[in-house]
Amino acid sequence: MKLLVLLVVLGLRRLEVNWPSWLAGGGQMERIQQRISSVLADSTPDLLGWLARVALPSLLLAVLMLLLQGWLWGAVGWLVGGVVLLMLLGPESEFRHLDDIIVRGRMSDPDTLGQLAKEHFGAQGNPRDSGYFADLMSRILHRDSGHLFATVFFLMTLGYWAAFFYLANRWLAGRPEIAGHRAALTVDAAMLWLPTRLLILVLALAGDFRRVMDAVNGRMLQLEENRQVLEDAAIAALDLREEPDPSNLQAGIDMLEGLQSLLLRCLAMWLILAAIWAMLT
Repeated sequence: MKLLVLLVVLGLRRLEVNWPSWLAGGGQMERIQQRISSVLADSTPDLLGWLARVALPSLLLAVLMLLLQGWLWGAVGWLVGGVVLLMLLGPESEFRHLDDIIVRGRMSDPDTLGQLAKEHFGAQGNPRDSGYFADLMSRILHRDSGHLFATVFFLMTLGYWAAFFYLANRWLAGRPEIAGHRAALTVDAAMLWLPTRLLILVLALAGDFRRVMDAVNGRMLQLEENRQVLEDAAIAALDLREEPDPSNLQAGIDMLEGLQSLLLRCLAMWLILAAIWAMLT
C-alpha cells in the first residue's frame, strides 16, 4: 500500500490546494528540528546530536507506524503514512515550481524568473549572467535527485522511517553550525550512493544510454562525489555541448524544458521500478 499512498501524495502535490497553516509552504523538517533544538544543550557532542536529531526520531516513527498497521485493517497507518510523506516531501511539487519558472521565461520576464528560482531552488544571480542556467539546472537536478527520487527509494525499500531518516540526516548535513553535522555528512554520502547510481541508469534509459555510460565510465562503482557524477550523466542525457548565450533567455529556457522533460520521464520509470519492487516484496 505504500505505492498507492505515494501515488496519491504525488498527485496532491501537483494540485492547487489550500493547505492548513501547519503544512503549507513546506519546512516541516525545520520545525521538527527546532523543537529538538529546544531540549538539546549548545555543547551537545557531535554523535549525540546526530542520534537525537536523526536516529531517535526515525526509531519512534518506525514504532508508531508498526503499531498503526494493526488498526482498522491498516487504514489508519495508510492515512498517517500519507500525512507523514506529505510533510516530508512538502505540499508543493518541484515540477510545479519548475513549470512556473519556464512560463516566466517564455513570457520574457527574467526578473520574476530569477525571484522564483531563488525562492524555490536557491539560485543566485541574474538570468542574464553567464553560467546562470547551468547553475540553476544543477540545483534543480540535485534537489529532485536528493529530495524526491532518493526519498521515494528509501520509502519503497525500507519504509516511512527510512524516508524520515534520510531527510532528517540530509537536513543536518546542510547545517555545519549544528552538533551532528560531521556524522550526518558521512551518512548522507553513503545513503546517496545507491539511489544516485540507480538514477544514473534511469537517466541513461530515459536519454541516450551510450552517451551517459561514456560520461560516467569508470566512476559508477566508485565512492566519490555523487553530485558531479550525476551532473555529468544528466548533461550527457540532455546532450548539452555548451552553455547557452547569456543574452539569449529562450535558449536557457529550452535547456530547462529539456531537463524537465527528462526528469518527468525518469520519475515515470522510477515509479515503475517502485511498482515492480512492491510486487516482489
